[in-house]
Amino acid sequence: MSVTLHPADPRRLLGRWRAFADSLAGRLLGLMALAVVAAELFVFAPALSGFHESWLRERINLAQVASLALEVSPDMEITQSLEEELLVNAEVLRVAMQREGERILLLESPTAGLTEELTVYDYRGAAAMRRFRWAVETLFAPEGRVLRVIAEPRFESGEYIEIVLNEAPLKRALQRFAERFARVSLGVLIAAGALLYIALTFAFVGPMRELTEAIERFRDKPEDVSIAFARSRRGDEIGRAQRAAADMAEQVRNALRQKERLAALGAAVARIGHDLRNMLSTAQLVADRLAKSEDPTVRQLAARLERTIDRAAGLAASTLKYGRADEQPPALQRVSVYEVAEEAVAEAMIAFGGIDYRLEIEPNLGAIADPDQLHRVLVNLVRNAGQAMKEHTRSDKVLVVRAIRVEGRCEIEVIDRGPGVRPELRARLFEPFVSAAPEAGGAGLGLAIARELTRAMGGELQLTRTGAEGSTFRVTLPAA
Repeated sequence: MSVTLHPADPRRLLGRWRAFADSLAGRLLGLMALAVVAAELFVFAPALSGFHESWLRERINLAQVASLALEVSPDMEITQSLEEELLVNAEVLRVAMQREGERILLLESPTAGLTEELTVYDYRGAAAMRRFRWAVETLFAPEGRVLRVIAEPRFESGEYIEIVLNEAPLKRALQRFAERFARVSLGVLIAAGALLYIALTFAFVGPMRELTEAIERFRDKPEDVSIAFARSRRGDEIGRAQRAAADMAEQVRNALRQKERLAALGAAVARIGHDLRNMLSTAQLVADRLAKSEDPTVRQLAARLERTIDRAAGLAASTLKYGRADEQPPALQRVSVYEVAEEAVAEAMIAFGGIDYRLEIEPNLGAIADPDQLHRVLVNLVRNAGQAMKEHTRSDKVLVVRAIRVEGRCEIEVIDRGPGVRPELRARLFEPFVSAAPEAGGAGLGLAIARELTRAMGGELQLTRTGAEGSTFRVTLPAA
């Protein structure tokens, strides 16, 4: 039966290989391969140069032993056959010794030429890097080279001893050693690297892969409680990451459950608010009729009832407005800060007839903002400031709106002379349903809405000063 390779198979295999190469296991395998190669080079270089030097020094020692036979003979003479035998055993062509500044030729083969080009290796004080370079030269040298090796004598006094020999035996021995050493050392390093890779994969890569897959499944289905994160007892970073992921999943699921409850509550509030506004409209008509009564007591109670109905209607409207999810994004443009501030203050201060106000705005000051949303922000701030001063007993009730340009920013400050914000409310002042003056009947949404609108325009709203002398709220926007 023949098997036909699908045309997409090579691409699929290439995709799998790329995915593995980009994974933590693939990168670890690549790192281990580089480590094996580096370790092989690290151990191979000194071993190769050491074998090269030891082989040559062994020939030097054999040549020096052979020369001793000449020195112990009468009249420093031996037969030609004995000299050739000594040189053959030492595998050298010529032996010479330097003594007291004089070079003495001890042994020489009749086949040793005097005109061949010699490659000199002088081991007297040669650095390790030079010795390694000599070994590499021998390993890749052309055939027929003749070496002249110089070293310090071992068995007798003298300045140095030198030998001349053919490089071919050394090259063959060095090649055999390199092949044998490379096979053994590379096998050992590959085995050690494989064991280390398996250990690291089991100890680190495997848990990280499981954690990553769990995070990806949780990302796709955060509400699925069957996706669990193991709470490892490991003390390293992986254990900390596993425990942090488990805590994160629990917090996200709690937040999702709370969000669902809030969504259901918001829908219920919207329905209640809609019906409540209809009821309040009816109550408003009744209050208007009662206000026309001839009975003074009824008219007084009708005015109080009307104010109560207005506050209830405002609370319902602001609650519904804050709960809307379709707030339009700001239409940013250049706006005149003076014009927007003047209109907002005039609108907000209608209900506070006994409070004066003044505008201290830098001439021609412009800001990058949405004019309608900036108007809403300033109306909220001015209304809160007026309410704070209305409830206060001090006589110098003056509200100040100040605006200046500071280093490319437009800073608008609303300054009141009220009693200040209570210390226990300052940290939560901009949270929804937190009111600085709950006795005034507010919903506690004005500052939350104002900060949300300001941040949407690229700015910030802060409480910069509060105390017995009053409070200052600062709106910071990009200057035009």
